[in-house]
Amino acid sequence: MQGTIKILGVQKEKQLYLANLEDSPFYPDGKGGQLGDRGYIGDAKIIEVREDAVLLDKEISEGEHIFEIDEERRFEISQQHTAQHILSAAFEKIAHLKTVGFKMGEEHSTIDLNSSEFSEEIYTEVESLSNKIISDCIDVEEITVNKDEVDHFTLRKPLSEKIEGPVRIIKIGEFDESACGGFHVKNTGNINLVKIIHTEKVKGNLTRVYFIAGKRALRDYSLKHSLLENLSLKLTSGISQLEERIEALIQENKETKNKVKKICEYATPFVVGEIIKNPIIIQDYRIIYYKKENEIADFINSFIDLNEYTLIVEDEENSTFMMFSTRINCKKFINKLKEKYEIKGGGSDVRGNIKGQITLNQIIDNLKDYLK
Repeated sequence: MQGTIKILGVQKEKQLYLANLEDSPFYPDGKGGQLGDRGYIGDAKIIEVREDAVLLDKEISEGEHIFEIDEERRFEISQQHTAQHILSAAFEKIAHLKTVGFKMGEEHSTIDLNSSEFSEEIYTEVESLSNKIISDCIDVEEITVNKDEVDHFTLRKPLSEKIEGPVRIIKIGEFDESACGGFHVKNTGNINLVKIIHTEKVKGNLTRVYFIAGKRALRDYSLKHSLLENLSLKLTSGISQLEERIEALIQENKETKNKVKKICEYATPFVVGEIIKNPIIIQDYRIIYYKKENEIADFINSFIDLNEYTLIVEDEENSTFMMFSTRINCKKFINKLKEKYEIKGGGSDVRGNIKGQITLNQIIDNLKDYLK
């Protein structure tokens, strides 16, 4: 869709530009839970649409400009929105569950249902009915009526008393009638497919249902099919046996980890015997340093006499140091470090942890000052 539009004013907003419009043709983000339009004004890309204003990626002058709306995006939005009407109606018909919230995202959309107490089989039944309505290729009518004529329709959700003026009704055959101002397909067959991809319980005894439809659902199927094919090849297993094969690998991995852990525990005394040969000496304190490479780090403090040695274990991957000592108060020392460096940490008198951008040399230098 193309046309001309008049820009009344432009102001900078962070790294973008907010353009105020006369008679905006763009659908705003978030209105009715729906995504907003995208496109261009001149060569400036639309990043966000507000009521009578748009955020642009570059500065633009006041006055008249050519605009272009992304029609492909509008169509994909219409697939998601009509699919939501169908899903919501299906939940109500099958399980008397009402939709109390709807939000469309760039990757998936959600509806919130007014209960968390219903069986998993409901999802299968709802999805099946919804896809039947889609495959039946039912015309989707947009009917505009006066407010006093709304009673002639069986609306799934009562009309808000705040609504004034003409009312737009989306009618899907005899399946659903709902007041709505968003984008919708002309025929349910245009949706192609709807798929529930996730559910979760949310506060207020609600259930949130995540779904995708149309091109999104087809892209999702293509991606997951490719993923399963690749996994099947790598694991030398048919797709139908993948779950069993993966479960076996998970169990095998657990058993291997347990074996490695036992070997590391057995090897720890030998490692300790080597590292205590070259301690860092600070007055009469002997500091032992060990860089974590495997599970030995989990056992090493149990095999060192902390009355004789102070142990510092570095986990380089997580930017963390562990400190063990019965002679040096770990908690007090780490609190001193926190006063000087941008780090987090804490612990007890005999054991503490340090997380952040600090080096072993800095810790040793501060220990020298602390132990004076």
